[in-house]
Amino acid sequence: MLINKILFSTTKVTGATTLTGPYVGVAAKDVFSFSAEPTFKEFNSMKADVLATGVDGEHLCWIMTKAQKAIAEATPKDAGSGIMVCENDRIAGLPVFTTHYIGEGNIGLGDWRYQPMGLFGDISFVIDPYSQARKDAVDFVLNVNYGTTTLRKEAFKLGKVAAAGAGA
Repeated sequence: MLINKILFSTTKVTGATTLTGPYVGVAAKDVFSFSAEPTFKEFNSMKADVLATGVDGEHLCWIMTKAQKAIAEATPKDAGSGIMVCENDRIAGLPVFTTHYIGEGNIGLGDWRYQPMGLFGDISFVIDPYSQARKDAVDFVLNVNYGTTTLRKEAFKLGKVAAAGAGA
């Protein structure tokens, strides 16, 4: 969960002094604006913004909350077609990953090949059958040094959904 928080949050994670994901510190001028119920055209426009930077897009993925995905699953692609913006966990041909760490009202897009991560140093794996014994549970703890960096900022885009009733 901590790795997801670091990668997908729009704010720096407390205690992770050098680790940040691609959506931390995005300037307001660089944020893509969505309407209160994002349309298929808006999703494609954001996708086009990333692809126009020269990123090949082989590993692009949408990041949003489950609530935002539910809205996309109920938003028609166009009038009368019966096809929704999000179908089969995809929007505009790209997979959708859901996490609450992106924050309500935010939609991320990124080519994740440009956000490598690695595990360094000694890895310790602790199995503790005693501390949760009264709950009939066993703790498994993995300790390792972790690192990640954003290789190309332009491979990632953050979108902000307008508040309901505020207009686009």
